[in-house]
This record gives sequence, structure tokens and C-alpha cells, in this order.
Amino acid sequence: MNDIIANSDLLFKGLRITLMLGILSGVTSLVLGTLLGLARYSNITPLKICAATFIEITRSIPLVLYIVFIYLTCSPILGQINIFHDEIFGSLEFQSAFIALSLFTSAYIAEIVRSGLKSVETTQIQAAKALGLNIFQRLKYVILPCAISRMMPALVSQFISLIKDTSLASIIGLIEFTRSGEIIYERTYNETQILALVALVYFVICYGMSQFSKKLEQRPFGIIKLGF
Repeated sequence: MNDIIANSDLLFKGLRITLMLGILSGVTSLVLGTLLGLARYSNITPLKICAATFIEITRSIPLVLYIVFIYLTCSPILGQINIFHDEIFGSLEFQSAFIALSLFTSAYIAEIVRSGLKSVETTQIQAAKALGLNIFQRLKYVILPCAISRMMPALVSQFISLIKDTSLASIIGLIEFTRSGEIIYERTYNETQILALVALVYFVICYGMSQFSKKLEQRPFGIIKLGF
């Protein structure tokens, strides 16, 4: 326990990086994934082909390889742009990990969105057409309310995976929460306590997200009302 207290600053910094990376990547991937899912669901052939190509290629590559590839290809460009001067946001490792996780996760979210949209019964869509609703009105009032409630468990599961996947960013030198724990036990040789603490924190975060998901499932139309 003394080793944990003595190195608490490093642990808190690593946890902050993990949470920031997970939240930013989660929000970005949700937006990109929704657009990709809508593109693949649409009847516009060029959009459908482009979205399907990106999704299939991304889902076929291991995440570790994806992170390394993005880091090697994007870091020279990011280094020249240098938009952020923050200690965390300004690091090439953080920016590369953010891009890689956002793009990678968006491919999976796109399939969740597409599956949710396709799960809506044809009879409901036909009834909406019979009422004279256009495509946007059908999406707003019929398709999305049904689809979102069905997509919610899969989306939350994907975001939980994203939080855990942030640990893979250590391969490019980002000192996130897991890597912080590794650094500490390499110094102190106290592997059991450090790893147990890291595992417990991940459990609390992921379990909390899982419980929040269950509450959202009980009120599936709340998001639609807020959004529209």
C-alpha cells in the first residue's frame, strides 16, 4: 500500500489520460460511426461502397497494428501542425492514439447502427410512408426511436471495450493507466497490489457504464426526446 500512495501522482495522471482518451475517442467514434452506419444503410451506392470498404478494412486489422500504423503515418504530420500545446493533448502519442481508437471504434459502431436500423420492422416503415412522412421524418419519429433502444446494449458494450482498449496505446509510448501501473511495479517489484488496484479501477469504470446502460434501456425514448 505504501508503494501505491508514494506513486499516486503517476497513477492519477495515467487514469486521467485513460479517461480523457476514452471519452474523446468515444464521442468522436459515435459521431463517425453513426454517419458511416447511415451511409451504409442508405440507398446511395457510392456512399454505401465507400462506407462498406472502410468498415471491412478497419475491422480486418488488429487494433495494435492499427495504432502503430496511425502513429507512424500521422505523427510526422501532427508534429508539423502542433495545434495543442497542452502536456497531454499536445503529445504525438495521445493524438495518434485518439485518431486510431476513434477510427477503429467507429467501424464497429457503424455496424451496430446499421444493424439497429435494419432491425426496424418493414411494416412500421410502410405505415409511416402511408401517413405521408418523408425519409427524415421517418428516421426521426419511427426508425431511430426503435433502433436506438435496440442498439443501446451493443453500443455500451463497445464503449466498455474502448475503455479497456486504451491500454494498447502504451505500445506507442503513451503512459496511460495500465502503463503507469507497470512503471510502478517495475520500480517497486510489488506486482500483485499494483495490478490488483489497476484491475479494480477498470472494473469500477466498466461496471458503472454497464449499470448506466441498464437505466438507459428502461427509458429508451429519453435520448430521442432530448435530441429532437
